Amino acid sequence: MKFEIWLAPLRNNRGAVSSIPLMFFVMVASVFLYLGIDVYGYISQQQKLTIASNELLEVIKAENGFDTVNREQFDRLLQKTGIDPAKVTLTATPKRVDRGDPVTVEASMVYECIGLKPLGKTVKLPIRVQANGLAHTFFR
Repeated sequence: MKFEIWLAPLRNNRGAVSSIPLMFFVMVASVFLYLGIDVYGYISQQQKLTIASNELLEVIKAENGFDTVNREQFDRLLQKTGIDPAKVTLTATPKRVDRGDPVTVEASMVYECIGLKPLGKTVKLPIRVQANGLAHTFFR
C-alpha cells in the first residue's frame, strides 16, 4: 500500500509506470550515490594522510628534524595505506633543531571527485594536513 504512494508520481493516466521518469530518477539517485562515495573517499584519504603525517611527526620529534631518510619512510607508509607518494607534497622542519624547538609537518594532495563525471564535470578538492610538536633530543 505504501509502495503505491511512492510510485504515484511515476504513473501515467492509465496507471502504468512510465519508463522515462523511472530512468531519470535512477540517474539522479546514482549521481547522489556517487557524491556520497566521493565524500567518504575524501574523508578516508584525509584520515590516511593525517595518520601518516602524525607518524612522521613522531619520528621527526625523536630525530630533531626531517631528512631524506624520513621522506622514504613516509613514502613507504603512504604506499601501505594506498596513497601514491608522487601525488603528496610534503614540507617539514629540517634537521638540527634543539630540544623544545617546534617542529612541523605539512602534507597536501589533491583528491579528484568522480561523482559528477556522468554530467561531464570533474571536481578536484585539496587535502591539507598539518602536525606540530616539539623536538625531544638535547644537542650539546
